[in-house]
Amino acid sequence: MTKYETEILFVDSESVEDLESAIQEISELGDGWINVEPVVAEDHQNEVPGFFAWFSARGPKVPVGTFVPGNSQSLASVGVAHGSGREASDQLEKMRIGSPEAWISRQDHAKHGLVWEINPGQVVASEVASLLLQSTVGLATVPTTGGWTVIVHRPV
Repeated sequence: MTKYETEILFVDSESVEDLESAIQEISELGDGWINVEPVVAEDHQNEVPGFFAWFSARGPKVPVGTFVPGNSQSLASVGVAHGSGREASDQLEKMRIGSPEAWISRQDHAKHGLVWEINPGQVVASEVASLLLQSTVGLATVPTTGGWTVIVHRPV
């Protein structure tokens, strides 16, 4: 079983290159994953507790974006779990936030979120970073305060 090390970064509009570098790195490794979450005030971080979350029709109030690199056996994926309701892709389109044409839309579900798949050879770190940052803020159902927490999981 592969073990992973975790690195936590704080990214703002001035340090997006840190996220792009991490995306590029795990893309080249073909293993690991990255989670991105916008920063919100502490009083907005509360979610429905464990058991009761199963009965909720929506995802989290604070969206979580995820990038998983592809490899010779699987496509890369970009996902956004959110609580903004149905047809989130339409909401993003109204905000002029879109995915590149080469990305394949696989899911737009009120509770399970959005998922796109990408041929591993077509992953462009700046495009992945842009979509993750913009969509996690755009689909937040609570006010964001600026910046994102990024958790990078790399194989050891």
